[in-house]
Amino acid sequence: MKPSIPFKGLKEALHRATIFLAFLTTVLVAYAADASSSGNFFEDWLTQTNGVTYGWFGLAQPLKTYGFSVTGEAKELYSGQLSGGLPNQPKSNWDGEVKLKLQYDFEPIFGLKGLTAESNWRDRFGGQPQYAAGTYNLFNPTVLSGNQGVRIMTQQIEYNSPNKAFMINLGWENPYEQFLQQPLSKFFENNNITQAKGIGGQAGAGIPVYSSQTGKYVSYTTSPTPWNSAYAAWGGTLRVKPLKNTYIQSGLYLAISGTAAVTSSPYSVTDVYPYTSVSGNYLGQLKPSVYNNTVNTINGKGQANGTGGTGKYVASPYTSHGFNFQGAPSFNPNGYGGGYSQNGLYNVNEIGWTPKFGKSQLEGKYALGNYIWGQNNTSYTPTTWVDGQKKPTAFSQNSAIWGLYLQADQQLFREKSDDPAKLSKQGLYSFNEFTFTPPQNNALPFYFQTGLVYKGLIPHRDEDSVGVALGAGFYSSYYNQYIDSQNQALENAYGSKYNATVPDGPAYVQNVNATTGKPATTTTGTGSKKKTVPAYTSYYEYAPHFSSTEVIEGFYNIQLNKWASIKPGVQYIINPAGNGTIGNECILQVVAKVAF
Repeated sequence: MKPSIPFKGLKEALHRATIFLAFLTTVLVAYAADASSSGNFFEDWLTQTNGVTYGWFGLAQPLKTYGFSVTGEAKELYSGQLSGGLPNQPKSNWDGEVKLKLQYDFEPIFGLKGLTAESNWRDRFGGQPQYAAGTYNLFNPTVLSGNQGVRIMTQQIEYNSPNKAFMINLGWENPYEQFLQQPLSKFFENNNITQAKGIGGQAGAGIPVYSSQTGKYVSYTTSPTPWNSAYAAWGGTLRVKPLKNTYIQSGLYLAISGTAAVTSSPYSVTDVYPYTSVSGNYLGQLKPSVYNNTVNTINGKGQANGTGGTGKYVASPYTSHGFNFQGAPSFNPNGYGGGYSQNGLYNVNEIGWTPKFGKSQLEGKYALGNYIWGQNNTSYTPTTWVDGQKKPTAFSQNSAIWGLYLQADQQLFREKSDDPAKLSKQGLYSFNEFTFTPPQNNALPFYFQTGLVYKGLIPHRDEDSVGVALGAGFYSSYYNQYIDSQNQALENAYGSKYNATVPDGPAYVQNVNATTGKPATTTTGTGSKKKTVPAYTSYYEYAPHFSSTEVIEGFYNIQLNKWASIKPGVQYIINPAGNGTIGNECILQVVAKVAF
């Protein structure tokens, strides 16, 4: 019997644990031999801020005197899906992430106070819980399954004035790291709650390009707004604080298509693998890029089309490394669709108010922001029949994607401090956010999230946190109109005399001769076996409309010390695919994290 998926995941976890313990043992042995640490080593180790490496093997403090600092974080996550989702995909997944930040302060040696430079790197690895969950990309159960591999992150130089009223930075930047900052949301694991916040839905139907190879227009998908930790581009950010508790900031960056490399959804709008009418061995399976364009559909008899083979679609190149310093390559259409390559400008603006209310100094943050992602895209409607195609193409183009967001975070209650001179961090906090993008060219134009986090709820566990959050996204009616236009393909090419809209699919019908209007025929066989038979065509299964997706997530974060924590949590995702094809799902997760 082959080992089950959970057993395979367990072996991977044990392998990682062995490596970690070997590394930890090396550190312990090295420092246990240090006479100066005799008797106090373990106590010192447990109270270090970055204790796993014991202050980078004792080098952290000497390096700091010269302006250097190195910090990092390692994170392991286990996801186990208990219900719902797609079959034929592993329900048990391990994912991991290691982040490293190198920073240099110009003050100790050069006397330039407030001037710093930083370099950020990341490695992600593991499984794909989203494939089993079958969720729309933004509702991925974990961000760790996206943009896996080693990646270069933000590389920038920054200046802050002594009173923090002025800040400017320049370099290889990601606006996601500087705008819409909501620290409490980082306790959660679902991609929309912790990272995307509703920004980055599918951007239109795709740019139509005429292909001399096929004699038809083919569509090239465009990059959605990359509101995630993976994006980086040349640019700069400016922030000013006209008053102590108000700020205005603006950033301008290069908009590079295709660099975020967001994990693909298990299916697109015309895929039918999740539908009950598909053979069970197709359910939940991904369509490899070498397959032809009909392998993910079923015919009029309810049978799956295609079993593989060499297709004409050319997959996008691997871009999860982040080294796109030159921008996007020149657009080179292959005649069969793919990704649209382009560069543009990316602008984000935000104005915020950070008050403190009452005697308890309850902290709040209220911000209004907007973004403009300067990439060509196409609205979902209207669609046009052109050049004898059997499906209409969207031709209403736009030069940018834009959106607004509103953030309202507020501490609701603060516990009394044992030290009258200090304010306690224990208490109840709330975070809220709403995002809007025009529905004409975005699949998920409306999203909101709201959450509560209590720090130090249990006596004597002051550093622990417990929280619950709700995120809800609502799909575009224009998106559904586009789905209808693709469903209602014609029995004969548009413009022919006897064309007709295909009735509710699937349909397996005899063609009509476009000239005579009589039933069409075709010839099969050769020689004595040659004969004339009716010509039939299989039409696609109709794709359903999209409505909404909701996720409820809860967690309890056990802070073991300053540098280690373990966090069990649960997600309940309602209508994961957004179109009613997948049942609600419950996912249990456990996260272990250490700082070094």
